[in-house]
Amino acid sequence: MRILFITTKDPESQNDLLEVSILHGLRSVMGKNCVDYPRKRIMYHDFSESPKDELHGKGFSVLTEPIEDLTEEERKLDEFDAVIYGDGHMRGEMPEAKYKNLARNGNYWVLDGHDLDGGAPRKIIINEGNKVIEVIGTQFQRSFKRELVENGLNHVYPTGFGIPKHRIMDIDLTKKEQIYQKTAPDSATFNPVRDFGDNTFAHHTFTDEDEYYDDLHRSWFGLTCRKGGWDCLRHYEVIAAGSVLLFRDYNLKPAICSPQCIPCLSYSSKEELDEITNRLVIDHTPTDEYMFYLNRQREWLYNVGTTEARANHILNVIKDTLT
Repeated sequence: MRILFITTKDPESQNDLLEVSILHGLRSVMGKNCVDYPRKRIMYHDFSESPKDELHGKGFSVLTEPIEDLTEEERKLDEFDAVIYGDGHMRGEMPEAKYKNLARNGNYWVLDGHDLDGGAPRKIIINEGNKVIEVIGTQFQRSFKRELVENGLNHVYPTGFGIPKHRIMDIDLTKKEQIYQKTAPDSATFNPVRDFGDNTFAHHTFTDEDEYYDDLHRSWFGLTCRKGGWDCLRHYEVIAAGSVLLFRDYNLKPAICSPQCIPCLSYSSKEELDEITNRLVIDHTPTDEYMFYLNRQREWLYNVGTTEARANHILNVIKDTLT
């Protein structure tokens, strides 16, 4: 099967995390049989038009290593089994227009990675006055949506972020030095100002990816919560770094919405958070319950949360429609 993956040209959306996650996974699984067009420069570590330190999340995790480039012949735009639009809200480029005829039997799909939790993907259209208008509805024939909150929508399937396999670290409990990471969101800690003893406060950020992962790696727990949407790359990074994920209000997340079925503990108050951390780690020693969640979450990550796993799910859905 050959896939044409249409990438966004919008400079502000170059690091759309769903687009780069799925493209990374498809290229890892399919190799040259997945053609990105226009060529997604940042995936090949060409940051000339989009400096890495200006990208959302500074390009951590998914852009750690470049993907293998294609030759001019391999990029030939002829017939494909399916066309995937990487960003469902491309400005001024609708699937019905330019590339639909390249998909066999009009088999095109749209990725909707927006934080909006509507039941169908959104698109952005540009009217004659060059004004950007957001429209929510069922414009797209087939789509994969990150913030999907209801079942039974015709040809709308769940998907989510993913993390490359090479970014998953070995578990080393001897390195654990702190309860949770310095970059834990304030809303996940219930504490607006947190002093870590080294003049580091609530909104600590890292400019170096290895230092960021080292901080997670040295933490017994990684705290997370809903941000703009339920899905966030932080969830995957915590597990990849070998920490146990604790998710504020995870029990309130719709089951079909990404991230689906993480075996993690949910908490809704500072008291609950303290009770969980004190119960799972006693005198700097992990309990059997801690090890249970550590191992189950790592298993979940390989089966569901890698870029390859996300890509395989999408390919299986597309194959089903082809048959």
